[in-house]
Amino acid sequence: MRALRTGSVILLCFAASAIGACSRAAREPRPAATLATSPDAAAAFAPLWQEWNERKLDAPALENFLRRFPNDGAAPLARVYLAFALINQGKLGAADGVLAKLATLPPGTTRDLATVAKARSLRLHHASKEALDSLRPLVGRIVGDADREVFLEEIALSAIASDDDYEALAYLDGWLRGVGEDDRDRVRVKITQILEVLPRAVLEQTYRTMREGGASSGYSNETQKLVAARLARIAVDTNDAALARWLVDASGASAIETGGDAGIELGELASSRRGISIVSGKTVGLLLPTRNRDLRDEAADVVRGVSWALDLPRGPAGTAGVRLITRDDGDSEASTRTAMEELAGEGASVIIGGFDRRSADRASAWSEQNDIAVLLLASPSTEHMPKTSAFVIGERVERELVMLAEALVSHGARTTAFLADTSEDESAGKAAEARGSGIVLLPPVRCDIALAEAGKTRFPVAAWLASGTEGWLVSGPSTCARDLLGDVRRILAETARKFREMPVALTLEASIPPRDVPSNIVVLSTSAGLVPVTATRPEEASDEDVRTFMERFGVRPTYWTAIGRDAGVLARAALTSLPADATTDEKTIHERRATVQRGLKEASVRLWTTDQTQIGNDRVLPRDLHLVTWKPPATKK
Repeated sequence: MRALRTGSVILLCFAASAIGACSRAAREPRPAATLATSPDAAAAFAPLWQEWNERKLDAPALENFLRRFPNDGAAPLARVYLAFALINQGKLGAADGVLAKLATLPPGTTRDLATVAKARSLRLHHASKEALDSLRPLVGRIVGDADREVFLEEIALSAIASDDDYEALAYLDGWLRGVGEDDRDRVRVKITQILEVLPRAVLEQTYRTMREGGASSGYSNETQKLVAARLARIAVDTNDAALARWLVDASGASAIETGGDAGIELGELASSRRGISIVSGKTVGLLLPTRNRDLRDEAADVVRGVSWALDLPRGPAGTAGVRLITRDDGDSEASTRTAMEELAGEGASVIIGGFDRRSADRASAWSEQNDIAVLLLASPSTEHMPKTSAFVIGERVERELVMLAEALVSHGARTTAFLADTSEDESAGKAAEARGSGIVLLPPVRCDIALAEAGKTRFPVAAWLASGTEGWLVSGPSTCARDLLGDVRRILAETARKFREMPVALTLEASIPPRDVPSNIVVLSTSAGLVPVTATRPEEASDEDVRTFMERFGVRPTYWTAIGRDAGVLARAALTSLPADATTDEKTIHERRATVQRGLKEASVRLWTTDQTQIGNDRVLPRDLHLVTWKPPATKK
């Protein structure tokens, strides 16, 4: 605040300098400029002076003038211009040599401008404090438009380099006040660029002073607008909704007026719920990867499972009084953070998300930083395993692939084609291969491989069989397994050849019903809890809850449906004791979020993806994996 008051005093000195206030120099006779002493020199110097006023410098032309008129009265000013030109070219040593010849200049405008040039050199030599000290006595003395602009720009930059940011803002305001109308747009652009290097805290404090003090703050309306526009850009770039709301409130104007080029984005940010601390009744947030084409089917399945668990088909808040809100996850850390902040701002005290390892890592990190419970549908990487706030209910694909690799080898499939959905699956496959089961995985083929030619198979089944493939391993969505086996059925039909019984191993996610399996194929599938559900009609389901689900939705629950359902059941149990009202009281919010955390750790409920009923002490849902085997017609062994 002391620096801010100093800057305000300096700013008022600018306004008062014309009537002789704030400095001894203002009470002294105005210094005179150095003039040419011959007509030829005057004629040669005129275009150089004009270029200076047009903010242009031509070093060769200045050097030529000094060769012709080394002792003319205009030579010192030409040397000052040359020093600036050399500094602009990065030739500081040459500029210092020119300035050394001006050490004995008499008082006057030329000496003042030489002082500015020396200060610029000092600043660029990292002596910004000395530069600023040499410039302060010139406040209110330099009157020529071009000279004053160079001076004000330099004193502002020297103040910034000296960490006197508040003082720098005062100089910038003085510069903008004093510039002519023809130069205002150009100067506004330069000041906008300089504002980009000022710390956010300085800009916020200055803008607060501007708005609270009004005209008495000493800052012009123009400077206030530039500072507001810079803060708006900071708010938008950092997704800081709290800053956006404060800025719009403080400005007393619309977001578009306040934010300048960022006005529309500022308005959207200010009107969002990000950064708002609230717990609203029993609210569950669901983070969906709707922009990710590869995960849209999984997202739809999870929504079905969560909705079923919360009894939402019966009403907007379900019979349990639980409200479900959703946001898109996006594909970056910033977009995940924004979406989760919005869910929290809508009052969610538990969030479900993390469909793959990368999104689970982002969601876990946010949860741990913000102390809000998050149920992760996929297992995060080791460094992002939760410690205080998040919970893992998904499965690590590495465990599944190790078990399936051993099962393939036991069924005679040592050489196996490998279909993977992500790079994580590929890494897990390599790890399983290295475990010593004896399996050899062929180079992985991605599940999303495009169809090369109409009428052909999508996957290279014929090439695999010709190269000695003895089985398949699928780590991906059920559509991947279904397409693979469709290609296998086609190749078998086209070749009219008999193949020995060959195994296809499927992860929990890849499971398909027996009717989709061709003859001569035996399915080796990971099983956990009720997954995979092999029934294709409600009456075929042995579990009453699954049968009722299929009757209501008309589809077989997939792994993603089941894990979404489990997340919803756990969230519902944890929210049971929360009141239905909303609160913005910080203490109460903390207490309610802590209640949800305890509820998740203590909840004992029947789940579909595991035989266990509680989350473990390590914040991970325990799950025993089993192997089920079948072939058409469906038979379990």
